Amino acid sequence: MLFAAPAAAHDNLLDSAPSAGDTVTTLEAVSLTFSGELIDFGQASFAQVQGPDGLYYETSCSTIDLNVLTTPVALGEAGTYTILWNAVSSDGHPISESFEFQYAPEEGTESALGWDLPACENERIRAQPGAVVAASPTPTQSAQDEATTPTPAKTDSASDGSSEGVVVLFMLGGVFVLAAVIAAAFWLIRARRRRTE
Repeated sequence: MLFAAPAAAHDNLLDSAPSAGDTVTTLEAVSLTFSGELIDFGQASFAQVQGPDGLYYETSCSTIDLNVLTTPVALGEAGTYTILWNAVSSDGHPISESFEFQYAPEEGTESALGWDLPACENERIRAQPGAVVAASPTPTQSAQDEATTPTPAKTDSASDGSSEGVVVLFMLGGVFVLAAVIAAAFWLIRARRRRTE
């Protein structure tokens, strides 16, 4: 009698938080629990969280603890979010799936900004399309700002400087006049001496 060898069963997803169809008001991480220990090499096992705007809301790469895969998230606006996951099961076979859940935050909850690319392996190149970047002033704007900037009013020190200049001129004039008087006196004295001789 011939007996068929039992087929090796691949691991499968046992539980997730959130689960498919769940509605959550807060969420800091997506957690997936599998039936067997996952093989982790080169980030082959991961979970991505995509929002209703098509952007990604993972804050960093997924981590694996035996058979549990965890991905930290910061969600944006309310709506339908999709979890796309891929895992390498204990037999080396990759498995993947996706499911949706609803996010309904409480009023006043701050919405995070989504990213154009998943978190893992894109840390240096991904960007947040909704982020507001402060624009640096253009040369034209700088010139306009300088043109509209009021010039400082003349202070009293400027007027004091001009008055000091006038005083200096008067003093110099007095010195010249005094020198002329002295020169004239010497000339008169010499002229008298010559007459007396």
